[in-house]
Amino acid sequence: MENKIISKLRETKISERLLKSFFILSIVPIILMFLVVNTTTINLIKNNIISNDKVASKLISDSISNYISRFDSITNEIIWNTKLLNNIKFYNDLSIEEKTKFNDEMAKILRSRTTYISDVADFTILNQDLNVVYNEGVSYIKHDIKLYEINKGLEKSKTINWTAINQGSYNYIAITKPIKIGKTTYGYLFLAIKEKVIVEMFKNYNENFNGYGVVLDENNNVVASNNKIISDYESNNSPEKFKKNNINQYKNINIVKDIDKFTKIIKYNGKRYIATTKPISYASWRLIGVIPYEYIYLSCINIYKTYVFVCIAVIGMSIFIAMLIYKSIANPMNEVVNAMNSVSEKNIGDTIPISGNDEISTIMKRYNVMSQNIKSLVHTVKVREKEKREITLRMLQAQINPHFLFNTLGSLRYVAMMNNDNVVANGLEALAKLLRSTIVNKDEFISVRDEIENVKNYITINKIRYGDTYNIDYEIEECLLEEKILKFILQPLIENCILHGFEEHDELNSIKIKISDGEEFLYFEIIDNGVGINENKLEEGFFNIDKFAGIGVKNVRERLSLYYEGIFTFEITSKQNKGTVTKIVIPKIIGG
Repeated sequence: MENKIISKLRETKISERLLKSFFILSIVPIILMFLVVNTTTINLIKNNIISNDKVASKLISDSISNYISRFDSITNEIIWNTKLLNNIKFYNDLSIEEKTKFNDEMAKILRSRTTYISDVADFTILNQDLNVVYNEGVSYIKHDIKLYEINKGLEKSKTINWTAINQGSYNYIAITKPIKIGKTTYGYLFLAIKEKVIVEMFKNYNENFNGYGVVLDENNNVVASNNKIISDYESNNSPEKFKKNNINQYKNINIVKDIDKFTKIIKYNGKRYIATTKPISYASWRLIGVIPYEYIYLSCINIYKTYVFVCIAVIGMSIFIAMLIYKSIANPMNEVVNAMNSVSEKNIGDTIPISGNDEISTIMKRYNVMSQNIKSLVHTVKVREKEKREITLRMLQAQINPHFLFNTLGSLRYVAMMNNDNVVANGLEALAKLLRSTIVNKDEFISVRDEIENVKNYITINKIRYGDTYNIDYEIEECLLEEKILKFILQPLIENCILHGFEEHDELNSIKIKISDGEEFLYFEIIDNGVGINENKLEEGFFNIDKFAGIGVKNVRERLSLYYEGIFTFEITSKQNKGTVTKIVIPKIIGG
């Protein structure tokens, strides 16, 4: 998986990779931090709004309860006055003087109990037959509406009934209550106050939160609201319609979340609101505080602006840092690439100025080393090519016309055979074969079999001079006979053994040629039991080839070095009077 990702990344430029990685590393923490900060901030603001709303709604509900309780106390004053009760019950039997006195007494009670008399829109007392016995102020409310509200209270068996009434273009809040002691009913009280008095108590309620307040009765009818749209009445002459819009008529209201017993998050017409309920216990009403949920986000606008500014600054800084890092990588890389592209025979070996101490500096150092090595290798190749040309030239200069040479050797061999001199005849034949292998055959590499054949031809020639004064043994693995090796590397070593290693009078002289397989290498050993090498020519048992070796041995080493380019071993070990061992290790030729 990791390799696939790396492979995919390497399909794009380094600049793109850096910009994308810095952008991701910047934006992901920013998003996560925004989510945390936003959630925390919204919760804090929401809790603060809810807390303030609860405090405000309690103060308002208490104010409304205290205010309307003053009007209810009027009933208690009448009940405590037996004379007034009787006058209400038997109002039709009263004289004009008694009625006047009754009216004055009622006016006195009303004014003593209602500090804000201007708030009263209608104050009517009816007897048990629902006839008006007292009326205070201008009657803004029609009589049939009064009767409707009184009967509605009686149907519900309510001791006190608070309700909302629409009369024309005005809204009122009314109280209906029977005036009775025990089970005896003396009459009924109808009191209407202007809605604006109640609305005035919470006209600014939730306005700071772009919200509003609604007072609902026990039937979810809107009693009052500081929201103009909600506070508009439906205009209809039917008593059933003399109520404000019922909150139940609004569709698509869903409760999203219950925050606590009195506070919920609701959804209406696709928008969310925070709704807080506070009971107005005296009148069995409820004060509903409504705050658009979007206000929370509006309150966070300044925070969002600051956060966006910080985000832009962080991302900009990330891009700037990414470009700096990219240039710190790209510029030295371009230097390396340009240096590689401009390599030629003239400037090979030139180096790049190194600055810094990073991985690219390491590449620069390696490039400089490589450039110097290439320069050295090119020089070595040129020297080797020159040496090859010189060796070839020397070989050409040393060549005799092969046709003339082989004809001459053939004639001499024929004469030797005519004289029955088989030794000379065989020697001449071996010489012809040896010369043909070395002069006519232009291949630099021959098989082990052919190299051994050259050695045998050379031995045959030497038999003419030395006779049978030495023996030669071959220990060669059969599978190695067709391996290709540099030609003419064994004969000079055999010649060195014969010329320098043996005493001519010693008949126990022997040479052993051993060739073995070393998987990737061929191992050659030429072992003789001759006189060995003088100790002053040895260094820790090894023969110093540079100082004391002859032309043939040095030629073998030079050609090994030339063709195998250092991947070989050539060493001579010896002990005086105990023989000499020459070891050659060369790599196998692949496909050879």
